[in-house]
Amino acid sequence: MSNTVRGRKGTGLPRNLSSRRAGTATHLALGLVTVGLAGYAFVVVVGHMFPAPLYAAEIGALTSVYFLINIIGPGVFFAVEQETSRAVTAARGEGGSTREVAVRTGRIAAVVTVVVAAVLLLLWPPVLSRVLAGHTGLLFAVVVAAVGAAVMYWVRGILSGQKRLRPYALTLYLEGVARLLPGVVLLAFAVRQPTWYALAFALGALVAGLALAPVLRFAPGSSARSHVARAGRSVAMLVAAGLLMQVMANLGPVVVTFRMPDTVVASVFALTFVAARVPLFLFSPVQALLVPALARAVAARRADLLRRHLVRALAALAALGVVGVLLAAMFGPWAVQVLFNAAERPPASYVALLAAATICMMAALTFQAALVALDAQRTVIVSWVVGSVAFLSVLLVSPDPIGGALAAQLLGPAVVTIWAAVGTARAVGRVRSASAQ
Repeated sequence: MSNTVRGRKGTGLPRNLSSRRAGTATHLALGLVTVGLAGYAFVVVVGHMFPAPLYAAEIGALTSVYFLINIIGPGVFFAVEQETSRAVTAARGEGGSTREVAVRTGRIAAVVTVVVAAVLLLLWPPVLSRVLAGHTGLLFAVVVAAVGAAVMYWVRGILSGQKRLRPYALTLYLEGVARLLPGVVLLAFAVRQPTWYALAFALGALVAGLALAPVLRFAPGSSARSHVARAGRSVAMLVAAGLLMQVMANLGPVVVTFRMPDTVVASVFALTFVAARVPLFLFSPVQALLVPALARAVAARRADLLRRHLVRALAALAALGVVGVLLAAMFGPWAVQVLFNAAERPPASYVALLAAATICMMAALTFQAALVALDAQRTVIVSWVVGSVAFLSVLLVSPDPIGGALAAQLLGPAVVTIWAAVGTARAVGRVRSASAQ
């Protein structure tokens, strides 16, 4: 029996290589799910250890820590990973020194960390002191999370650039486990000090980064200065796009916690928001598989194939949206009260609207994947800027904090989706024209 799996005509992949790649993809997907589940487990533990209404302020503060860490990690430091991966890949391809690349991108990560910490400290008196219920320990935990994210995403960038995806997947497992286990231990000992829970969650990224740092390999080579010369500017652009996306995905309940005088209502909304975001973290593996498929269609100048991939993804998303919104309306209020131990059941309309907003965000990310494959990154950034302006205008100006948050969560992603869809249609048209020549 042949040990080769046929691919395109005249080519083939060894079975062991094909299965190894499939196994790596599975580990990456499971690692992402582990990280997502650890986040939800954190909120569940917090809801049960700090029952409202007695601890409503603590619930609001700790869920705000969860959202702030999500904004800072993927929103800011994922750009460090992307740029580090790009520079390492380029240096390896031309015989450059990966050590020099690592040192330079590490310095960029350190500078970004200092900037983030300074911004957090500046925001403490006017905003964060109220959002975090006056707990300076929670602010310290968010700063620790920023340091950990810098280390972890830098390590992941090097591993990604060297195509060492098994160790990369291991960082995902470690991040999830390092966030999950300390919280379970604190729950077992019935600890009711919010700072310990925040630190337990914040240290996950640092543990994952430091654990894998010793296995990094650096090849000597010629000067790699050309591969990192534009790294700072590139990181700044990627941070802008990623930060806008994460702000739209996570800022709503933080603003509600700040603006809402009733801490019980604010805490219930925050827990409802977390519950409605479940499909979003499950979408990450799908997006990771969608980009290469779209990129291959673009490389082959197959506008028809690209459109087919995109239509299938959007059709599946629409079907998921209809089912998801109905299930959210039917069972969401019960799940928020029972699983997250909310003080009261949220209205079914709140859960349904937030679920619809989540599906809309997933649609925006689908079009973003297409634009990245089409090498139209500028359109990606512009779409998130326009959407963020619409989002913040409603979120911050509306006299009703919760009503404004619900409207903003729907409007912002919808604007991004429409803008990105128009940009995608234009880019696909250019591919079609190029293939016709």
